[in-house]
Amino acid sequence: MPIYEYCCEACGSTFEKLVFAGDKEEITCPCCKSPKVKKQVSCVSFMGSAGVGKCASSAPSGFS
Repeated sequence: MPIYEYCCEACGSTFEKLVFAGDKEEITCPCCKSPKVKKQVSCVSFMGSAGVGKCASSAPSGFS
């Protein structure tokens, strides 16, 4: 169940939404209730062996 980040085209606010498999629900902005939202590209965080989340783009030796 991924958490997606969205940006509202109407008011400019950003928010996250937990999306379940098979959801048919329309995503709306929690601030202004507009359905004009775009999914953002965001960094994925993984837990490494040290228990510290690392962004894939900043990990010094590739995937952890």
